[in-house]
Amino acid sequence: MVNAASGSRGEWQAVKQVAGELIVSCQASTGEPLCSPEHILALALSAINGGAGALRLEGVENIKLVRANTKLPIVGLTKDDTIAPGDRLKKVYITGSFAEAESLALAGADIIALDATGRPRPDGLTLKEQIEKIHDQLNLPVWADVSTFSEGVAAREAGADVISSTMYGYTEETVLPPEHGPSFELLKDLCQHLDCPVILEGRVWHPEEVARAFEIGVHAVVVGSAITRPQLITQRFVKAIPARKANRH
Repeated sequence: MVNAASGSRGEWQAVKQVAGELIVSCQASTGEPLCSPEHILALALSAINGGAGALRLEGVENIKLVRANTKLPIVGLTKDDTIAPGDRLKKVYITGSFAEAESLALAGADIIALDATGRPRPDGLTLKEQIEKIHDQLNLPVWADVSTFSEGVAAREAGADVISSTMYGYTEETVLPPEHGPSFELLKDLCQHLDCPVILEGRVWHPEEVARAFEIGVHAVVVGSAITRPQLITQRFVKAIPARKANRH
């Protein structure tokens, strides 16, 4: 069983609160119709009405507005829009610096999510150093987004409090087509070998996948695009039209 080498604070209240819950990721990329704090708030409140037990939100302004309207736990992150989508397979773009983590804490995030794939961090800190600063200076738990088992182990050893499969399929080592589902083998390995909460996040489109993840032993499940990205949901239905299928051959 892999333990945190140092820095982890054990049982954080916000982490305990999300146990057994569906966490809904309410995000919209720059240029999309829903990319404004007011629209993100509407998505978040709709998710809460549907039974979401927590939210995963990107951006300081979005978090500020949602925080003012709910007491549910918020998993906060930033994304570096200067990094082109094609470069995101090889560069850290989710909460890459302590300064970004600090801005999320000030906005009202209860948990700080960050890229923990082991790639060089923009501010020069190691993953362990960034986690320790978040613990010591912000007094918040760290949610580590990883793509592989070895990254999960390294993140836990560096002091991360939660390990999530968020980056599976989104790194050079693991890149997969959008329609590929989550890796339940990765989840099994993480749950069996880590002494901290493990989260399924990424590529979840079906309720059956949520149920299976909880059967494996995950702490919680995050669903985003299948709930809060209308253009992606629409695309899936459009692609099912027989005439569209024929045109692709």
